[in-house]
Amino acid sequence: MINFFKKYPVAVGLSVLLHVLLVVFFIFGVDFLDEKPAAKPAVNIVKATVIDGAKVKAEADKLKKLAQDKKRKEKTRLDQLKKKRLAEEKKLADLKRKQLQEQKKIAKSNAEQAAKKARLKKEAALAKKEAALAEKKALAKKQAAVKKKQAEAEQRKKIAAEKKRKDLLAKEKARKDKAARDKVARDKALKEQQLREQAIRARAMQQQMLEDELQQQAEDKANGFVTLITGRVEQSWLQPPGDIAGLACHVRVRLIPGGEVIDVQVIKSSGNALFDRSVERATLKASPLPVSSDPLVFSKMRVIEFIFDPSKQ
Repeated sequence: MINFFKKYPVAVGLSVLLHVLLVVFFIFGVDFLDEKPAAKPAVNIVKATVIDGAKVKAEADKLKKLAQDKKRKEKTRLDQLKKKRLAEEKKLADLKRKQLQEQKKIAKSNAEQAAKKARLKKEAALAKKEAALAEKKALAKKQAAVKKKQAEAEQRKKIAAEKKRKDLLAKEKARKDKAARDKVARDKALKEQQLREQAIRARAMQQQMLEDELQQQAEDKANGFVTLITGRVEQSWLQPPGDIAGLACHVRVRLIPGGEVIDVQVIKSSGNALFDRSVERATLKASPLPVSSDPLVFSKMRVIEFIFDPSKQ
């Protein structure tokens, strides 16, 4: 009943309201008719009673129809549940039938496997017996072959020993002959080797002297560029504020081909940080610095050092 109220709250509320109006009418309307039977309001009340009765009947029909719909839906639900139950029972019966079939299949498979196992066991026993017989025959044959092989080996050993003795005599003679020839060849080769080594040492000395000369020339040219670089830095230098009299610093510069400065450091400070930083800025500002296009000369200039002393400008 509570579910019915929750499902149709408007219909139930309207029905209750109409019943309350009817009760009020019958309680207070009858008294009013007794006191004033000819008054017009009594006629209106009778008319209102007829209208409310029609609504009540309509509502009752509506409720009756709702109850019938609910009963029909309940019947439909029960029919569906019954169909579902029958389907489940059929499914269970099919499952049971499949289980029985599977059990029969397993029993048949087990019987076949047992028969196969017995057959394989019998065949294995027969194969084992045949293998033992074959192994016995093979062992006898192997023993006979070993004896024959031993006899043949003894004969070959004797022949080989005689051959070895003759070979040793021939090898000893050949060794002595070869030793004599090798001594002559070694003496000759030693003299030739000494002559070649003397020639190689002479060429190496000449090559080293040439390389030393080229390296020295490159070093001299690089030093000449250091003077140009120092002048370029001096041109870019801006004197910092303060007294810089007597200040000088030792600078190290790293260059790449083309004269671009990739690093500059003051490796020996002047004692004045502003002065040192002004020299570093001037070096970076002067980049690219003048460098040689000769790879050998530039190899001497990848890292250069100079003393920046504005008092010598």
